[in-house]
Amino acid sequence: MNHTHNDLPISTPVEDRYGINPFAEALARSIRDIKAPRGSVIALNGHWGSGKSSAVNLIRYHLDDAIKAKEIKIIDFTCWWFRGEEALALAFFSKLNTELSQSIGKKLKKALPKLWKQLLKNSEVFGSVADLAFAGGAGGITSKIIGKIMEWFSKLIPQDESVEKLYADLLKALEEQGQRFLVVIDDIDRLSPDEALLIFRLVKSVGRLPKVMYLLVYDRQLAEKTVRKRFPSEGHHYLEKIVQAAFELPEPQVYDLQNHLWDQIKGICGELPHYRKDRFQSIFYEGVAPEMRTPRYVGLFTNSLAVTWPAVANEVDVADFFALEILRLLHPDIYRAVRQNKNILCNSSRIDRKNDNDQLVKHYEDLFLRTSKDIQRERIRKILMRLFPVLEDVWENRRYANGFALQWAKERRVCSAHHFDMYFRFTIGTEVISVSELEALIARAGDPGFVIGELLKAVTVTRPAGGTRAAVILDELNWHADKVKKEFILPFLTCLFKNADEINVPADNSGIVNNSIRLHGLLWSLTKDRMSIEERSAVYLTACQSASIGWLADFAESVWIDHYPSDGYKPKPVEQCLTTASDAQVLREMLLNRITDAAKSGELLGNMNLMYLLYRWRAISNDDGAAVREWTTLQLTLDENIRRFAIAFTSHHSASDRPDDQLGRIRTVVHVDGLEQIMNKTLFRQRVEEIAATGVISEVVEFLAAWQRHEQGKR
Repeated sequence: MNHTHNDLPISTPVEDRYGINPFAEALARSIRDIKAPRGSVIALNGHWGSGKSSAVNLIRYHLDDAIKAKEIKIIDFTCWWFRGEEALALAFFSKLNTELSQSIGKKLKKALPKLWKQLLKNSEVFGSVADLAFAGGAGGITSKIIGKIMEWFSKLIPQDESVEKLYADLLKALEEQGQRFLVVIDDIDRLSPDEALLIFRLVKSVGRLPKVMYLLVYDRQLAEKTVRKRFPSEGHHYLEKIVQAAFELPEPQVYDLQNHLWDQIKGICGELPHYRKDRFQSIFYEGVAPEMRTPRYVGLFTNSLAVTWPAVANEVDVADFFALEILRLLHPDIYRAVRQNKNILCNSSRIDRKNDNDQLVKHYEDLFLRTSKDIQRERIRKILMRLFPVLEDVWENRRYANGFALQWAKERRVCSAHHFDMYFRFTIGTEVISVSELEALIARAGDPGFVIGELLKAVTVTRPAGGTRAAVILDELNWHADKVKKEFILPFLTCLFKNADEINVPADNSGIVNNSIRLHGLLWSLTKDRMSIEERSAVYLTACQSASIGWLADFAESVWIDHYPSDGYKPKPVEQCLTTASDAQVLREMLLNRITDAAKSGELLGNMNLMYLLYRWRAISNDDGAAVREWTTLQLTLDENIRRFAIAFTSHHSASDRPDDQLGRIRTVVHVDGLEQIMNKTLFRQRVEEIAATGVISEVVEFLAAWQRHEQGKR
């Protein structure tokens, strides 16, 4: 079923999804059976959005035969088109004047305005200023309005007949009519209180004519409230004096509402994946369906969904999105509180309960449930807990293991900090990759050129929150590593290992995690549960043959520590190791050969991981660092090499813990402690001072100044 993107009422029985048609058919039959009405007034009552206009259309449908046979003529008065009592009264009489004039003789047709004028003058609509000035004259029908209406009628009134005779002739003409008139006045509850009361007065005082019936459509509770404000002693009795028969529009069955909503959702979003149905149904029946109380609410929700869903289709968890849409449309204060508290709601760590637990519970309730109450409050509480597990921890003391955070990210749940913003911005942004991009990377994991091309391109895209898009891709691949075909793992890792140094950019180093760590997580996710240690060890060993030297040093150190940890730690269980012990040794030897070859070729000096590689060289050689110190001493003769060492032993950090520092100040930090292990520190210092004195090489000048501050204990 296609969604129509509107909230129009239905017109035919085949469109009826809520069981309105049998009621409308019965009411149409009753109207048809009133053979000699005289201003008969029927009321159709229903609250906002219950389908009153649809019921009117269906009544019209079932009167169609009588209309075609000229037994009944329907006069539609669209009262909410007019604003102000003056315009409304003029429009009412103008409509009656036009429609009735077509069914009576020419003489009476010309006399109708005079009749309306006299009826107005004699009726209680304008009979008493005290009675009609509603609340002391404020907003009521004033003499100015009366004058305007009378002026309009005077232009049309013939002067050759008495009102009494004209009125008698009109009654006779209408009585003799084979045709009856049904005046339909819908949406009375759209009017202001004074305008609504005017409609009731006009029908009561002026509209009681032979062969004329009225169908008044409104919300009874709102109408009675309006009457009580103006006439406290009248209440519902006022309407009883006007309406001869009142009917309540039957409430749609919950089952019908939900079925129609399901059909609309499928038309907009398509069939839900099987693995998502259980959770979707839980949220749907707890949070979405109870809010769909009327057809209007179903239309409001599905119309909104038709606009917002296509922007994030398949990029977010559908159940989470629907629940948030309900909050956005019907509980905007709660929606705003959710949107503004990402850091709280996406906290996957356990809640700190050092403070009084009751106070903690109250704080979260005040934050997210302040504007709800009673049954609605409990329903929203349940939905928020379904969306954000941290609230389950606070409100029900239910805690999840750390591994669940990975699963939530994988499912693109709103409780994942990586995906939270998509639900509120209705766009992918740079903090995540689209499902289509992810699927392409997984499907083409065996195509090294494609994968590395996407990663190297992502390295150049800076995210507003900091870092590059490469980090996002590595995270997503890690979460979905189980989808990569087993036969693709070796070419995939070979490609990643070869280009790891280019991917491990400083911009993605948060101080806690960098792209090297992300790569470690990815290769473990790819192989841990799918390969024995012998299988994965062989894969890693093969992939390392062409690995970039920085990554090889990092990886070789990691697998060595698995088997030969330092500082008294125990080796990992074999099943938790990346490689076998023998292959860890092979990788060490491979690294030593690569470093010495790079030193001879000059490649080592240009490597961005120069400092790390020098210390690894010393650690894995059997000469207590003699070879690395000999090599570095030879390099100190050239000024350009001093510049490269200065860059390698320098890092830059933003902000500081000093209170006098400005936010965002960049400070230079040197790493010279232990330098004597890999070079002649004294000679290096001498060369640095010589070059800095010339002021030619800025990197060396900066390095020396930072070294001097370091010696003085300053930052």
